[in-house]
Formats: sequence, C-alpha cells, structure tokens
Amino acid sequence: MSKPIEYVETEEDKLPAMIPDEYKESFNNLLKTIKSLNDSGFLTLVNAMSVNYKYIIDTFSEQFNSDTTKKSLTNVMSVFDLLSKLDPDMMVSLMNRLGDSINNAGKPESGGLMSIVRMMNSSDVAGPISVLLKILAGMSEKK
Repeated sequence: MSKPIEYVETEEDKLPAMIPDEYKESFNNLLKTIKSLNDSGFLTLVNAMSVNYKYIIDTFSEQFNSDTTKKSLTNVMSVFDLLSKLDPDMMVSLMNRLGDSINNAGKPESGGLMSIVRMMNSSDVAGPISVLLKILAGMSEKK
C-alpha cells in the first residue's frame, strides 16, 4: 500500500536550493526565455552557426572583398558626405518645392524655342535653372 501524499512539489520548489530567494523569480524568467528560444529554433540556429563559423566567415569575407561591394560602400559614403555638407533647411525647402512642381507639372505643352525663352523670364523658372547651372559649374571645377 502506498504512503499518503504529504508534500506537493511546485515550480518554485524545483529551483536549486543554492539560488537566493530574491533571485528565484529572475531565474524562472531566464529559464522561460531559454525554453522559448529553444522552442523557436533560435538555439539550434546559434549552434549551427557556431559549428560552421569558418564557412560563414569565409563567405562574408568574399562578399565584402568583392568589387561590387567596395563600389557600393564608396557610393554610400559619398552620398553621406554630400548630405553632411548640405544645409538641412535649404534641402527641406528644395524638396518641398520639387514635390509641388512635380505635382503641378501636368501634361507638358508642346512649344518651341520662344516658349522656353518666355519661361526663362519667370523668376520661378530662372531661379532653379541658375541653381542647376551653378551645380554643373561646380562639378566641372578641378580641385
């Protein structure tokens, strides 16, 4: 005949006795997090990466040393350099005007040289064209 049950084991009682009471809740949370990571397959991924780390590093090295990646990184750095030199308020204003111009452009009208000359008399057209010409002139300067 079996003995009567005098003690029911709870989750807290399963924790090792060496953990102080103030850390038991944190330790429980840690165990739940590890279980979630294991259930989601993340720990399997980390294990596979640690086993194949040489292959992964070799693949990354090859990709980062390719000419395409070097050119892309150079282009990205050039864009960041350009953006750091521009006045932010001027760029916001320019982008707003550009967006408005594109939205209000409508269908292009057919016209000749004289219609272009008439448009140049308008300050709305002459201002941006002079900015574009200054940009082009600055690009052709040798440093």
